[in-house]
Amino acid sequence: MIRGPLLIAFLFIFLWSESQIMWQIKTDTVITWHYYDGDEFNGKSVDLEKWIPAYSWSNVNYQFDYKMTPERQVYENGVCKFMCYQDTGLYTVPEWQLDSTFRDNYRKSLTNNNQFKYYYTAGNVWSKQQYTKGYFEIRFKSTSAYGIWPAFWLYGSNKDEIDFFELKGEKHNKIHIDVHCLEGCDSGYRGGSIFPKSFGGWIRASDDLTQTYNVLSGEWQNGYVKWYLNGVGIGYYKGEFDSQKMNLIIGTGPAKAGLGFSPGVNETTFFPNNLDVDYVRVWYREKLDKNAVLGNKNESFSFVKEEMVGQASPKSKIRYMYSKKVFQEDLLTVSLLPSNNGNYILTSLGKKIDYTISFFDSKGDSILTQAIHTSFIEIQLPANQINQFFTVKLIGPNFKIEQLIK
Repeated sequence: MIRGPLLIAFLFIFLWSESQIMWQIKTDTVITWHYYDGDEFNGKSVDLEKWIPAYSWSNVNYQFDYKMTPERQVYENGVCKFMCYQDTGLYTVPEWQLDSTFRDNYRKSLTNNNQFKYYYTAGNVWSKQQYTKGYFEIRFKSTSAYGIWPAFWLYGSNKDEIDFFELKGEKHNKIHIDVHCLEGCDSGYRGGSIFPKSFGGWIRASDDLTQTYNVLSGEWQNGYVKWYLNGVGIGYYKGEFDSQKMNLIIGTGPAKAGLGFSPGVNETTFFPNNLDVDYVRVWYREKLDKNAVLGNKNESFSFVKEEMVGQASPKSKIRYMYSKKVFQEDLLTVSLLPSNNGNYILTSLGKKIDYTISFFDSKGDSILTQAIHTSFIEIQLPANQINQFFTVKLIGPNFKIEQLIK
């Protein structure tokens, strides 16, 4: 519940790149985030300077019988479709992997002593960049193919893992979140010593995640991880990881009966199937030099326009994975990014709060004021005002933000 009127006024003067900005608006403060890296997937193929189109150590997921290949990433109209096909082939296993343990585990799948038989091919990317603590978001549409297992996660050099989401094709309105580390951060998290609860579980969403695009965000900071679905908190983990930096992974593939995330694919599973990703974005609290960013450095942004914008929110909350206290101050998460035609894209996620955004020129004269009622909107500026400096004001019932941008 909002506790009363609150006025928050900020005026920041920075370089032009301050147009790539996000505000977490809370009842008692505003937290500013700066866009650092990501992928809008507006190209024709995978950015090989930014991504490895497989795991960093292997092109094949041996346990689940599928090969990762860039051909299974299809780029269409600003969307990357991470595809999964049912097709069979042989993969020559690198010599360094062919130890006795590997041969014992996969003896039935080996041919000619060093060729592994796979039954599926799928699209995955592994970031060459390692990211530190920040805010990670993905806009996605899931698949409804039975047994298919899309995921969006971080993986560290100390084998720490933050699963921002794991999905299953047959679970149209559920998201699995989790953490893992060598020291058992996912074990005995809550519930006492007799019946301890391990962290991680399925969150039920209010809508079907296969029908529209939704935004899943993960906030990794000192001492905690928070999960958001369309700006609404769905999960909270209290703890640290040994890894100070982690790689970002996006992709899909088949689950397998009897293994993790069973059930696996079966005779009802349709192929090909796909996880559609509109964009992935990485934000930091501090403004960092982007010269260190690998691959394409995004200067303009876009989003897939659709008649029905995803409004899924948590329908159920698991007590030991959710803290009402840490989310009760949240109002909105608002980002402002330049589009490729000189206008601006405004994304507004969280509670349903109407507010206005206003643009003023360098003289303080009003250029445009627009009421915001929707999650995604492209703000059309007058042609003679494109590529100018502006003061932007966001004014809502409980907040006021003022910032200079270009």
